[in-house]
Amino acid sequence: MFKNPVLRFLSSLRLAIFLLLILAATSIVGTVLPQGEPVAFYLQKYGPFWGKIIKFFQLYDAYHSWWYVALLALFCLNLIFCSWKRFPFSWQLYKRNPLEVDPEKLKRMPVSAEVFLPGNKSDLKERVYQLVSQKWGKITEHHLDQGIVFLKDKFRWSYFSVYAVHLAILIIVMGGIIGALWGFRGSIMLLEGESTNQVVIQGRHQHLVALPFKIRCDKFFINFYANGMPKEFRSDVTVIDGKKELKKTIRVNHPLTYKGITFYQATYQSVAEAEVKLILGQKEKTLVVKPFGQVAYWPEENIRLGLMDFGEAHGLMAARFWISVDDGAPQSIWVLTNHPRRLETKKGELTIVLEDLRPIYATGLQVKRDPGLFLVLTGFVVLIMGIFAAFFFGHQRYWVALVPEQQRVRVIIAGMSPKHREKVRKEVEELKKALEGLEE
Repeated sequence: MFKNPVLRFLSSLRLAIFLLLILAATSIVGTVLPQGEPVAFYLQKYGPFWGKIIKFFQLYDAYHSWWYVALLALFCLNLIFCSWKRFPFSWQLYKRNPLEVDPEKLKRMPVSAEVFLPGNKSDLKERVYQLVSQKWGKITEHHLDQGIVFLKDKFRWSYFSVYAVHLAILIIVMGGIIGALWGFRGSIMLLEGESTNQVVIQGRHQHLVALPFKIRCDKFFINFYANGMPKEFRSDVTVIDGKKELKKTIRVNHPLTYKGITFYQATYQSVAEAEVKLILGQKEKTLVVKPFGQVAYWPEENIRLGLMDFGEAHGLMAARFWISVDDGAPQSIWVLTNHPRRLETKKGELTIVLEDLRPIYATGLQVKRDPGLFLVLTGFVVLIMGIFAAFFFGHQRYWVALVPEQQRVRVIIAGMSPKHREKVRKEVEELKKALEGLEE
């Protein structure tokens, strides 16, 4: 069809097979090779040579690399041109008038049969019509010079089912590209009572994405098996969107979706919150030190305190703090519960008393935004329908021609189908037996 060599190349089946093999191989690489790590990780793990190969071809993020997107675009072009090349032929098959047929040619079809019935055409016409329509449903009647032909044309539209499959693949690829360009996948770690509107995006370059609303962890629950393994964990959260608040419980496999952003219960982390009394001379201050790098501050004395680690020692709870006085260099110190530690500072002796160390949990939520998801799901629905139509609704045509002869009528039965020849053969044989019963 195409005279231009470029168009012939883009519409070739060999190109389609080659692209499918390359995309399949790429999917294997993207599965086996860790994704989203810094370039230094690959240089260290795989050596300078392979590390540079991975960097050049962006194999650290294979599914978003320039060459993978180019392969997808070329595959879409190939699909479009293949459909364009094939469509005129399918259209001709669809538009062909099946009633313009010679009864003698029907007899030479691969699936055909003959029955001779006594009587004339006028007497047999209604009886044959009733029999055929009862078996096949609504049929079309056409008068010929030599007789009458009845036609049953089933699933003629199935010629276009392959184009539904092609369209579905294009929709899926388009949805995937939209999701890759304008979507994200990240995580949030929240203590009870905390709220945030920022998502941490891991990858080659870690960064933050701002949400158009806030999410707060109201309560985190966890149940354990007898062996200490977690049985179930869930988060009661509140979405805060201006003056609007939406409360929801997030469980594993029961996510929360709001404004196209989905939150999954992914993990949890065991941390601690410390209550510390600082004594400096005649002054003292009780501070609550929270985890995740949050700093407790004694503004009057310009003392900052942060929690670094916690555990158990000699049967007592212990915590490791860093302390900075008057913006000086931080100092590290371990403190046992109710066992004061003293630290010399430029302001004098500072006594640190760990009054309480409360184990708490932080919920880990995976956050995903995929604006192309609707297109992908739509594409899969169309794909299933197209494949189902192509395999189970193949085009079938049946002819029953009544040709009068002297004292009898010759009935020619014929059928054709590109994909269901055995079914057509069975239908023709069954109709032949039914017509033979009219002789009785």
